[in-house]
Amino acid sequence: MAEFTQALGGYYTPFLIAAPGASAVGIAIAVSVGTALAIGFAAVGLVGAAFVLFACREAQRPLSAGKQPWVEARYVLGAVISSAGLGGVLLSVLAADAPMVVQTIVVMMALAVVGIANGSGSGRPKVAAAKALCLGVPMAAAIAVKWPWPWGPVAGAGVLIYGILCIIIARRSFDIQIELLRARERNRAERERMEVAVAHMNQAMAILDADLRLLVINQRALELLGLESLDLAVAPDFAELLVSAPNMANAVGERDEFLARASLLAAARQQFNTVVRLNDKRMIDLEFVPVPGGGWVSVLRDNTSENNAIAQLQQELRRCPLTGLPNGRALFEEVERRLADGRPVCLMMINLDGFALVNDQFGHAMGDRMLRRIGFRLRTADGGLFAAKLAGDRYGVIADIADAGAAEALGRRLIATVDAPAHFDEAQVQVGAAVGYAMAPADAGHAEPLLRAANLAFAAAESQRGSALCRFQPSMLEQSVQNAGIQVRVRAALRAGNIDVAYQPIVELVTAKVLSVEALVRWPNDGSEAITAETLAAIADAHGQAGRLRQLVMAKATKAVAALPGAINLWLNVSVLDLKDGSIVDDVAAAMADAGLPISRLVLEITETALMTDVAACEHTLDRLRALGARVAMDDFGAGFSSLDRLRRLPINALKISGSLLAGAGDDPIAGRVFRLAAGLGQVMNLIVVAEGVETSRDLDLVRFCGIQHVQGFAFSPPVAAAELPDAIARAETAAHAASPQAAH
Repeated sequence: MAEFTQALGGYYTPFLIAAPGASAVGIAIAVSVGTALAIGFAAVGLVGAAFVLFACREAQRPLSAGKQPWVEARYVLGAVISSAGLGGVLLSVLAADAPMVVQTIVVMMALAVVGIANGSGSGRPKVAAAKALCLGVPMAAAIAVKWPWPWGPVAGAGVLIYGILCIIIARRSFDIQIELLRARERNRAERERMEVAVAHMNQAMAILDADLRLLVINQRALELLGLESLDLAVAPDFAELLVSAPNMANAVGERDEFLARASLLAAARQQFNTVVRLNDKRMIDLEFVPVPGGGWVSVLRDNTSENNAIAQLQQELRRCPLTGLPNGRALFEEVERRLADGRPVCLMMINLDGFALVNDQFGHAMGDRMLRRIGFRLRTADGGLFAAKLAGDRYGVIADIADAGAAEALGRRLIATVDAPAHFDEAQVQVGAAVGYAMAPADAGHAEPLLRAANLAFAAAESQRGSALCRFQPSMLEQSVQNAGIQVRVRAALRAGNIDVAYQPIVELVTAKVLSVEALVRWPNDGSEAITAETLAAIADAHGQAGRLRQLVMAKATKAVAALPGAINLWLNVSVLDLKDGSIVDDVAAAMADAGLPISRLVLEITETALMTDVAACEHTLDRLRALGARVAMDDFGAGFSSLDRLRRLPINALKISGSLLAGAGDDPIAGRVFRLAAGLGQVMNLIVVAEGVETSRDLDLVRFCGIQHVQGFAFSPPVAAAELPDAIARAETAAHAASPQAAH
């Protein structure tokens, strides 16, 4: 009720102006009537008016809890007294039969006082009822009696109805005002709770009205803006607040651009935000969210730590964690940046040759140290180089070189840099390098095709033995497209199981008998362009289909060998990927069993290079196969680079000497001695030695001279289809018998 009473202060000035005049008129009328009773009632009314006036004057001042009821009571008492006094004057005038003009003036004054119950009375129903009782009822009765018929009764009834309506209106006005006061009180309480909640939030926040004027702001937001305090009674504009904020003095451009957009977005009631940089370089995300029903919530987020974390993450995403060098993503972006700047770019792709042996011989920890050492060497090999660590043991180098000769010279320097031995404690480690490179704008004008060109050149370099350097040639792209088509054909054939197998007899010279046949994968003779066995196997390995290829070959080969008379052994090629996949053990056992062949008649061939690449991964599977009864042969011995100590410890039963060692060995003394050394090595190790590629009588003579008893080659039989295999075996045995020393005599 304090605000209800406080509202009386607004009526002080109107009362101060109207009360003296009304009192003078009332006194004048009372005097004109000439009765002491009228004058007395006029005096009473004057006292009541004074009470009302003083109560309104007090209501203009702050009211304490104890003073408010006293002011309210004075006002009500004054209103009742003044109404009673005016009612007494009215009765005196009407009873004295005063002139009609005087009566009319008094009645009008009385009606005005009754009506004030709805205006200056602020809708107080009790005051309205008291005024109606003191003025309305006596006035209605007196008019009905004293005024001429029929006007008197009609006017009296009208006055009575008017008084009743005033009471009803006063009651409704009172209820409405009370509800408004309660709603205002609820809003005030809600706002106070909101202010307390906002003030105690760690997040900087402000609440604005629909016109973006500030209603509430917490201390955290003031601190971000560099403000100590703010007078919210004035409701400052938030845009003005940002303009005057000390911490945003250096963000004039960002701030003004944001404010220009903010007014348009605010008018559309759309959420909007921006990022501004404070004077101390902190990044602030300033966001405005519309509130249903009007108004806005503004959130100020200090994103400095978050942005720093994102920047750190972006840096980590572009960095190799092992070497600290940029990674492939960073390499590509650097190529794009340099090309966008119009700079010449030479992009080199480098692969370490023999790195797998480092891991195998010294362990992965040493391999990691070697990768870091090579990365440091490449980064410092020449001024201005951008070196990146790619997947596995690959690196990328960018140089600002436009001259082809200078690019080739740099490539050879990088090879020499990688080739140099590295010393770690007492260990010496050495690897080679295959380098492929492409140049912009000569070979490509954009990052993506330049990267592809460098990779194609790298693939060409990697296909050569030892350290090699290759520059991109347009023919490489053509070959790449052709290879892609071949890959599609091979993968389709593997899915459909459309693979053929050829068989080549292996002859034992002592008995002139074929004791074994080797199964060789072949592209089917379906009228399409033929694909070599080496390409077919390489594509299968590259696409994870080595196991599928081996299963297809074994299924056909075991059936073909099972159909032969006698106990012919099956020699079958497997890849290092087969040996890494332990499922080969079960596959081999199942295939031999399905064909009704004992597993002891199976010899698995694996190349020298594959065995030396990942010995540890192969040995476990080889031991399991040998435990089942299968035998293992090293294929193409002499075509790679073997460690004799490692060879001594490999779980193998046979050694197939590569035909490349035999070719020309009958005419070249040095080549002949190398071949004899290879044969002697196998014999010393008590292995079955097989000579591959025996094509001429001179080859056969050298083989016999070296004491080799098992041979394979076109001198006896080329690879043939399964249907021709019995005849091929017969021809090979005939040729072996004819070439035997006994036959010669």
